[in-house]
Amino acid sequence: MFAIDDFVLKYENYTDGELIEIYHNMADYSEEANEALMIVIQKNGGFDELVKRLSEKQVLANEISRIEKETAEFGLKGVDASFIKKTASSTILSQDEVEGIIDRKYSLVQLELEDKKIKPRTVVGSLIGGTIASLVGGVLWGLQLIYSKRMFYILLVGLVLLCYGIIKLITGQSKKNNAVLVATILSVLLSLIIGQLLYEIIGYRQ
Repeated sequence: MFAIDDFVLKYENYTDGELIEIYHNMADYSEEANEALMIVIQKNGGFDELVKRLSEKQVLANEISRIEKETAEFGLKGVDASFIKKTASSTILSQDEVEGIIDRKYSLVQLELEDKKIKPRTVVGSLIGGTIASLVGGVLWGLQLIYSKRMFYILLVGLVLLCYGIIKLITGQSKKNNAVLVATILSVLLSLIIGQLLYEIIGYRQ
């Protein structure tokens, strides 16, 4: 059984939110655990101070989320980061902190926009990747049918992931790109057709 000191050492690594949650469920814990909890809470300034700090953290998180959301909305519309900085303001964060949040979020938005662009590399990569994925996936799907004579739906999920992975690797773009998404769907369908043809040609093997 844990001693009070053991629980104290354990609770000292908990966040304010975790300590408050345990406090509200003290009936589910032992007397030693509850005593240790109160010791740790007092070390952290008392229960009211924990609630206050947690509330402040939530307010801060909400403010950061608001600025990130506004940045994403403007960024996706093509608005320049410098303009967003001029219009953004906060009563909680300093201007430097606001601009830092905007810079980080704006960079992520630009990466997302770049990922969605259909470039020559995207088209060529999708064709090459789709062809490779279809052949590899078709052979694997065919082998599954040849040696099991059954269709395992869990392997179908694997086939989708395989085709998508190959196309993503070659194009360097994700499923957010329409060309990559279409290439993945087509390669999966072709894999199923190729696999079925292989099965019909070779037949079931025990």
